[in-house]
Amino acid sequence: TTLAPTAEEETHGSPGQAEETQLAGSNYIDIPAWIMDVTEEVSAFIKESRYTDATDLILKAKSEVADILAMHEQPPVVATPTPLRNNNNNNNRDRKSDAKNETNPGPSPPKKLHKKQQAILQRTNIQLDALIDRMSKRLSENLRRKNEALKASAKRERSDPLSALAPLASPVCLNDDAVALNLLVKLGKNQEAATAYAARRSLLLSECLYERPISSPVGMDAVIYAAQLSSSFFSSLALAVDGFLDLFIDADTGKGADDDTLNSRSIFMGNGEKRIPSGALSAVVLWCDSELAKFANVFGSSRLLGSLSLSPFNLRRQEDKPEDKSFEVAAKCVDQAFLFAAENLDSIGLPLTPKLAELIRPRLKGCEGDIAGYLDPRWKALTFEWNLGNDRRSSGRVAARRVIPAAVDDRRV
Repeated sequence: TTLAPTAEEETHGSPGQAEETQLAGSNYIDIPAWIMDVTEEVSAFIKESRYTDATDLILKAKSEVADILAMHEQPPVVATPTPLRNNNNNNNRDRKSDAKNETNPGPSPPKKLHKKQQAILQRTNIQLDALIDRMSKRLSENLRRKNEALKASAKRERSDPLSALAPLASPVCLNDDAVALNLLVKLGKNQEAATAYAARRSLLLSECLYERPISSPVGMDAVIYAAQLSSSFFSSLALAVDGFLDLFIDADTGKGADDDTLNSRSIFMGNGEKRIPSGALSAVVLWCDSELAKFANVFGSSRLLGSLSLSPFNLRRQEDKPEDKSFEVAAKCVDQAFLFAAENLDSIGLPLTPKLAELIRPRLKGCEGDIAGYLDPRWKALTFEWNLGNDRRSSGRVAARRVIPAAVDDRRV
């Protein structure tokens, strides 16, 4: 059996209905009904691995909540007082305007949020942030596992003696991480996106460094291998830098980022059309430095420069002739590295050729002065310090020639 409603309930309704009627009144902001269930829908999308749909719904809900809170914090409109008129001829006109103001009242006061509505929106914001962290961790972990699997596969192929029969194309070259990286950037997880992007592109550059030579790097054929290695590496590095910057060109995302994120400050490049976060530029430069160090290690190893018979002046006997042939081959190899680095990196506004010259110099076994004499004249600015070392050795040779005869004369006396 049900109790019959009282006379007060028939007149005013139940307490819950009265509260809903009050919140839906003209003095309060109306909250869309889908906002109440948005966290459950996002959780369902994440469980089904529908990360794109979950990201779109999260961004839509965050924007809607931000607009409602901004409407609530909007200051009230203050009516400007009308100036007093001393002219008696305008009294009738003033009376007519007063009558119009009485019939047409001023603008209505801005709507506000009820305390219960504010609590609902704040709780929704907190839940959405928790879902963002949960989804970004899943995306980052998936990318990390895939990169680790590709790295292990590449090492296994290189250690296989039959790797020469393997296909030239590697799964590392596939751009299958683009969707996950874009979702991380949309969610504001720029550091995680930068780490995952750099890890995959480092694997791609490693494949370029361990590419099979088209000819045996012996004698003058070493120049061909140097050109192949430099062309493959620096063209891939330039494409990776372009993709890195395109990933973080954000016209709409990251507006409210903190100072410790990659989107905290931005630099406009070109004609102001590209908005590049300054943190992204710093990250890509540091990453390029580490990749250049890897290239210099391979370039100076026994696969290329290490196979040439280079020896510094203090280890050669004076009656031996300088090994001009090896110096000439080494100079041509270094010239190829400088040429492809300048062509690919200078065109995208990242001149790292001086850094490359600094990294290659220790791999020349103290012969950088002799090799600099065979380089193209346009690299004189890069190899200026190399020639300084050669001048010191030359002055040491002259001093030795002057001192040694004097010592012999003393012994004879």
